[in-house]
Amino acid sequence: MQHLVNALRALPADIADQAQEPAVLEQLSDATLVRATARAIERPKVERSTSFTLHAPMELLARAALLPLVQPPLRPRARLRIAAIAAQYAEGEEIAARNPSFPTAEAAEHSLLIALRDGDADTADDAISFLAPKRSAQELRALLADAVIPSLAAAAHAPILLNALPGACAQFGGLSSLLRAPVRALALDAALKLTWVNGDQDDDGPDALFDALAAPAPVASPHVFIAPTMLAVEACGHAAQILSRATAAVPLEDAARELMRIAALSMLQDDPAHAPYGWTHCLTMPQAVLGLATVSRDPRTCLRVAATYVLGFRATLGRTPLATGWTYPTPISGVAALAWSAATHRDAHLAKYTWACLNAAAEDPEARLLYLAAASNLADWWEANPNAGFDL
Repeated sequence: MQHLVNALRALPADIADQAQEPAVLEQLSDATLVRATARAIERPKVERSTSFTLHAPMELLARAALLPLVQPPLRPRARLRIAAIAAQYAEGEEIAARNPSFPTAEAAEHSLLIALRDGDADTADDAISFLAPKRSAQELRALLADAVIPSLAAAAHAPILLNALPGACAQFGGLSSLLRAPVRALALDAALKLTWVNGDQDDDGPDALFDALAAPAPVASPHVFIAPTMLAVEACGHAAQILSRATAAVPLEDAARELMRIAALSMLQDDPAHAPYGWTHCLTMPQAVLGLATVSRDPRTCLRVAATYVLGFRATLGRTPLATGWTYPTPISGVAALAWSAATHRDAHLAKYTWACLNAAAEDPEARLLYLAAASNLADWWEANPNAGFDL
């Protein structure tokens, strides 16, 4: 496998723009390509994450999940996008695993959780490197969930990877080494987390999530990045005041369904200037946290964190109050067209969002058209803005 990893990393950075797959790729199965790419991007970088390196593991899983939905004659271009992740990731100095040794896997688990709490990035990296080949993705998901859920480190993206990993491993084989870079980032910014979700709750806010989130009072964030945005809506009790009551009593499944629909409506009804960044994260991030509720010790905290993400984007970026009903004035692309568009496009957010919408449509069949319309809307935005830049 290592020779294949080296070959992928040696590909030109613009490999995705080539007309056909090079010989090194043509004979690879999809599963082998995905596993080799995962190995090629598992090492954390010495420098802090860039937008690309942060998203690389989630981009890989999204593109891998979309790949089977692309018609075989069109699949080479989608496979080139996967190979490009490995080629681009090769740039920059990396931190090699230190061949860590722990007396038992249980000892490594304990060390990992303590390191994440105390901000010990090296020990956290050692522990996850030791555990990745010894624990299943399901076991790692359960182990890390409660440490990951409130964290705003790694741009709060770790839940996306952690939630998706078991399914990806079942489909493509062992990919748990992808956790190394996110785990290290979580430890490096251990203090960066939401705190209102575990504090005193405010009973004076709206009863329903839609009422709380359709048109929240505007909040100024010092930066468009995710952590400062969420800390801004937490400041001065703002999130607690708006969300406490609405997340307190309603059945968790009903609340999760409502929250996801609000996120999709934001893509369709609110300011299109924020389609590629704000409204994509408004759905992908809460969806991942809600997915971890099944293994969390406190599912209600998952709901509150997820609701904070939706509030953060709606309060800082929203310009239009949401309406409960929605008609679809433009044609909605089918699943195959959406998968093709996202799997071959350069933007990682489009791949992640499309994949997330397809999952949401499967989990909430009554709102299937809503999620397909949201994904279609983002694809249309990129078609109208092909030269748009990248954001974290």
